[in-house]
Amino acid sequence: MHWILEFIIRYRNICSLVLTSILSLWIMTAPLKMQANIIRSLSVTIFYPLQLCLDQITRINNIFGENHRLKKEVAELRVRVSFLEEQASENKRLRKLLNFSQNYSFDLLPARVIARDPSPLFRSVVVNAGKKDGVAMWMPLVGEQGLVGKVVQVMRRMAVVQLLSDPSNRTSVLDRRTRTVSILETENGTDFFIRCRSHEDVQPGDTIVTSGLGGVYPAGLPVGTVGKMMDHDPLFTKNSVRLWVDYPHLEEMFVMKMSPQWTSFKAELDSIKFKE
Repeated sequence: MHWILEFIIRYRNICSLVLTSILSLWIMTAPLKMQANIIRSLSVTIFYPLQLCLDQITRINNIFGENHRLKKEVAELRVRVSFLEEQASENKRLRKLLNFSQNYSFDLLPARVIARDPSPLFRSVVVNAGKKDGVAMWMPLVGEQGLVGKVVQVMRRMAVVQLLSDPSNRTSVLDRRTRTVSILETENGTDFFIRCRSHEDVQPGDTIVTSGLGGVYPAGLPVGTVGKMMDHDPLFTKNSVRLWVDYPHLEEMFVMKMSPQWTSFKAELDSIKFKE
């Protein structure tokens, strides 16, 4: 039955011509009175409903075609909107990075994350900048919120960055308000803390920055904020720290093209000539 309807719809002009020809021959051979009755009956019972049915079928077919076209346009527009939203988000992040970079006098090299550490501790990322761009070992990296980590392996076009979230990456930090020096630590890559001498004035909400000690990170790079006290004994206090960098969602950052401080110290010491 379905193929008959498709045949009639596809060849409706021919079918109408054949049917009309047959009916015309039949009417022409009938008596006049019968011809009038036949024409009246056909007009009420066959031609009008048939024409109405064909019109509705054609309309439904056009509606299906229009619906298919509109669905295709909606899908294309959704893809385009998603692409534009991603571009707007990237543009917003890059503007923040540009404003952040203007606060430093160091030579900053933009880099993008191209691979991530699959381990639960999320210790490192790989960026698309390497030796050809002037990247060297131990160069620090910063994002729009603050310190990210340091370069621990350099290839020609890529570099491996050890993040602050790596439990083995202990960093010397400073309380900006009281100038208290401590070590930023973590045991699980998620919860961070500092240990200070118990008499030091470290309060929740204090800003933590790099101290400049250790020879890798320059002083003053933003790190995070002091949280609540976790432990206390007669010698030391342990305070939680909330880092400002969102490590699981890192995408862009800057490599600070500077040599470690100990390189300069070593060069100075090598230049000294001692008398025998």
